[in-house]
Amino acid sequence: MRKLLLVVLAAVVMISCHKENKINKADNLNITGNWEYRGTTCYCVPPTDTNAYKPGNGTIYSFIGGTYKYSVKHQLQKSGTFKLFKENVNGTELNRIIFDNDNSGEAKYIGLNGNKFSLGGAIGSAADAPVDFYEKL
Repeated sequence: MRKLLLVVLAAVVMISCHKENKINKADNLNITGNWEYRGTTCYCVPPTDTNAYKPGNGTIYSFIGGTYKYSVKHQLQKSGTFKLFKENVNGTELNRIIFDNDNSGEAKYIGLNGNKFSLGGAIGSAADAPVDFYEKL
């Protein structure tokens, strides 16, 4: 009886671990590394600091495993955990990212195209959903 209980417990642990890995990968989306800010698409006032989006600006997201660090001008602003998963938005599957298990704020979605990374809202209009762009270092 104990052997059966141990086998069942081991199977549950293995299934749970496998499921968590699949959620974090969001269909093999790999954002591991350091990503530096390159600009924002929106109907908003452009930054007055013209160096804000140039290489070396120091606004960087670093992703390692399920953790992140966010720095502005090389100063750490925030760090913690993140999760990636697929979410259906108006009939389109998007890659959603949740920082620090905080589901209360505006939903953030990511895109990855080569060495470019985007982070922003889901609505198609730039006025409604600004998108920040980052480049892999």
